[in-house]
Amino acid sequence: MGKITGWRPQRPARVRLVLPRSRPAAMRLPVRPIRGRWPSGLERRLARFFWMDPSVVCADDTTPEVFRAAMSCFWLGGTFKITGAARHPNADELLIDHLDLTGADILEIGASDGSTSLDLIAKLPTFASYVVADLYLELVTVHALGHTFFLDQDGQCVLVVGRRLIGWPTMSKTVGVLYAPAIAAMQRTRAGAGTPVLLLNPQLRELMAHDGRVTHRVHDVFQPWAGSPPDLIKVANLLRRLYFPDAMISRALQILLGNLPEGGHLLIVDNARIKGIGPRAGLYRRAEGRLTTVAETPDAPEISDLIRAVGQEPDLALGEAMGSSVQADVSAGTRRR
Repeated sequence: MGKITGWRPQRPARVRLVLPRSRPAAMRLPVRPIRGRWPSGLERRLARFFWMDPSVVCADDTTPEVFRAAMSCFWLGGTFKITGAARHPNADELLIDHLDLTGADILEIGASDGSTSLDLIAKLPTFASYVVADLYLELVTVHALGHTFFLDQDGQCVLVVGRRLIGWPTMSKTVGVLYAPAIAAMQRTRAGAGTPVLLLNPQLRELMAHDGRVTHRVHDVFQPWAGSPPDLIKVANLLRRLYFPDAMISRALQILLGNLPEGGHLLIVDNARIKGIGPRAGLYRRAEGRLTTVAETPDAPEISDLIRAVGQEPDLALGEAMGSSVQADVSAGTRRR
């Protein structure tokens, strides 16, 4: 496939999207009414409880903005796939200011729908390759019994979209029981393997269709990378203490270190959701079996202590990580005051 030179993402149209006001880690009863399917007066009074129809991700004419909004309805891997454009401007600036990526092979892990990949690609010089990777890039849809069922790679039903309601059967035992008869009937009556759905933004899919340098791959950050060692790995909003204990994050960092060649770089980003603090980022270089700091935003990434400990002797690493954690806790407490 030919390359697109000078490609830049189109400026988003001014579209007002009404999203739920909060995304709790779990719901007491994960069933929600679909916006536009109920009496208008009821929807106006209880607007915060109504969600958009996530099955729009299956349509060929869905706009990038609507696709991003629909992605936030998918509960996969213990979290909603919240995404958006222009989420990491300071991280991208930090990277470009400190590293020449001309001719580089780049891997972004945990890229969600690839919106942040598009942002970074638009700012890069002539790179060699860019792989957009995520553990949850592909689902299968089955249309049966007046519902759309979304199945993960293991065949488990993770989302059910009906005429008026959305249900998340994997988030609650109660909801799982409520939907069990419909899911069982769907499995009995379904014809074929269902329809694959690629959870990548339409803009990114368009880019991939014309530029062979940009590809996608299903990948687990806790597994070694099977391809050629990339010059840069970007991981954003994935290795968070919100999701994993320190031991698991450290294991993932050790694997990421092993994925890099000597002199390769790792970019870590997290959106802190702390008042007064924007996206935090750090750029690190592999040197002599460790990750050394190249540059960090004024507020360092949440796991910077664990990053500095990667590749050290166990006792030294533990002591440094504990010391940094205490300092981080003190600083956070000061900010809260």
